[in-house]
Amino acid sequence: MANLNYAGEYSVSELKLMSSSGNVVDLSRTYISLSLFEDIFKPSMTGIILLTDANNLLMNMPITGQDYLSLKIETPSLEEHALDYTETVFSVIKIDEKIDAKGAAVIQLHFCSPELLRNQRTRVSRSYTSTISNIVYDILDNAKYINSSKELFIEPTKNLRKLVIPNSHPFDAIHRLMRESESNEYSSPHYLFYENTLGIHFRSVESLFRQSTTGFYHAGDLGTIDKKTNLEQQYYKVINYNVNSNNDTFANIVGGMLASKMITHDIVTKSYSVDRHDYFQDFYKYKRVNFNDSEKDNPIYNEVSLDEFGNNLGNFDDSVLHVHPTATTNGKDALHYDENLKDFSYSPNTMSKTYLKRKAKFMELKAGTSIVMQVNGNTTIACGDIVEFNMPVIGTEHTKDKSDIYYSGRYLISKLRHIFDAPNKKHEIAMTLVKDSISQELPQNKDGTEPKGDKGMLHTQFF
Repeated sequence: MANLNYAGEYSVSELKLMSSSGNVVDLSRTYISLSLFEDIFKPSMTGIILLTDANNLLMNMPITGQDYLSLKIETPSLEEHALDYTETVFSVIKIDEKIDAKGAAVIQLHFCSPELLRNQRTRVSRSYTSTISNIVYDILDNAKYINSSKELFIEPTKNLRKLVIPNSHPFDAIHRLMRESESNEYSSPHYLFYENTLGIHFRSVESLFRQSTTGFYHAGDLGTIDKKTNLEQQYYKVINYNVNSNNDTFANIVGGMLASKMITHDIVTKSYSVDRHDYFQDFYKYKRVNFNDSEKDNPIYNEVSLDEFGNNLGNFDDSVLHVHPTATTNGKDALHYDENLKDFSYSPNTMSKTYLKRKAKFMELKAGTSIVMQVNGNTTIACGDIVEFNMPVIGTEHTKDKSDIYYSGRYLISKLRHIFDAPNKKHEIAMTLVKDSISQELPQNKDGTEPKGDKGMLHTQFF
């Protein structure tokens, strides 16, 4: 960071608007603000740029919504991590014109990754015989479909599948395939499909949490900072934050996060099987070893017994019930016959193994513990990264080195917004951090069943 003058400094190497008429305009001196949005639950990046228009660009270029935006933005001394969209540009999709108080035109342009537009313009209608990860790669790379030239991060999946994609938009097809994807390395069914500044990702939550930490943030008082370390400490310090702890037990029961059941009916063998999701069993089944192995994962609930039968929160699988059909012959897909091998050799759909666990995990990430915070920006941070967040203890026992044992720790960036403010020459990042575990085990009362008095009397006469 030797070339940095202050935290949040950035430089714009290129910011150009290219119209469908062939005109090109440099926006680096006329833009007011620029925002880039990333989300691990969305397949494409989007953005907004606000600019002053003293030359009537809307008419003279003209700007029609068929335009492209190229940009390259760098954090000084981190040029190798620049946000470079000079070759893979953005597509302008919406134009808002505003008039400020002085009568000068202010234009707001909405833009997105061109892959999002290609998705709406094309459909996949064909059969595939391969693993799901290879099918996803073909959809993203194939010139007939998404035809992306960006970096692709695709985690290999299990099982050879034969399936038909019936006239679906490419992203819709990928989202359906995600529901029955299992990681070949981690056996995890928790797949995500998203884009960040590094490229397009089709990978499991487990692979994300096993990454090394890319940033450290401290929400407390940093104390005295000398001039030599001041700049680095400013990047560590959180500008503002808000903790959302939503352990809504009722919603988690209704949504199937804690326990659920799927009955799979085999239409060929005329049999059925039952698969169950138990929050605690599946937590330990997919329990990960973090990159540095310095922090252990623990469930956000404890296993205290709730009734006289010894049931805990994960034992009530009748709370949510799903029914799913399948067709198998000797454990293979009975709907597709291999003419070369003269046998049924393809794997059947794996919804019974993946659906309950996937639904529970994503409910946990979307509605569980999260932290929304704003920090000084740099171009090395992206959604899907792991960051360390340190939150001090609030109250009379607060000491400088005392951290909250439940809210401090490793977090996954689920949403991120790069904000480039031209008048203040400042780059800030607003992001949402989520986690599906806590670093220390919750205390547990051995006799934690629901307190009950004597049973009430039955009344059959009221007068």
